[in-house]
Amino acid sequence: MWQRFRKWLNVDHVVDLAVDLFLILFDVLSSPILIVMRLARWFIGNYLLGGVKNKIKKVAHWTEGKHLIIKILVWALIICVGMIILTLMWLFGTAFGEFVMEEWGDQALDLDE
Repeated sequence: MWQRFRKWLNVDHVVDLAVDLFLILFDVLSSPILIVMRLARWFIGNYLLGGVKNKIKKVAHWTEGKHLIIKILVWALIICVGMIILTLMWLFGTAFGEFVMEEWGDQALDLDE
């Protein structure tokens, strides 16, 4: 374990780590909402997208031996559902962004008074 750490500990890795830590600290200090957003992005990346990839792989293996019409119907349905989900995510993200900006704008006005 110690040997692996010493092998990893070189100038390139130390500089990368220092720069990453500085950027994270600067981002966090300048805007605390980024902590929540980073955690949400990590959760979505790790669990939700990984689960989606696994489901798509299962469907792909399930449709391997099926008739061409079944394959076309299943994949068309998956594409349509995916487009609907992405559209809803975009709409909710836009609405959430507007809500946050409206709330923060009101707080900024309160501070000016």
